[in-house]
Amino acid sequence: MLPTGFRKVLVHNVRELEVLLMQNRKFCGEIAHGVSSKKRKEIVERAQQLSIRLTNANARLRSQENE
Repeated sequence: MLPTGFRKVLVHNVRELEVLLMQNRKFCGEIAHGVSSKKRKEIVERAQQLSIRLTNANARLRSQENE
């Protein structure tokens, strides 16, 4: 359990994110390490649409914008 009260679930693709739709008050998603930046962007956009909290939403997106 995180200090915010959420439990963490590892997400590899958008389909796994949609499992959290009904439990978005108890669980938050964490994007897996091996996910590409293209898929990561899709996951972040879909999480915003479903109002699901992500712990590492800005992980690889920030580094590419700086280049």
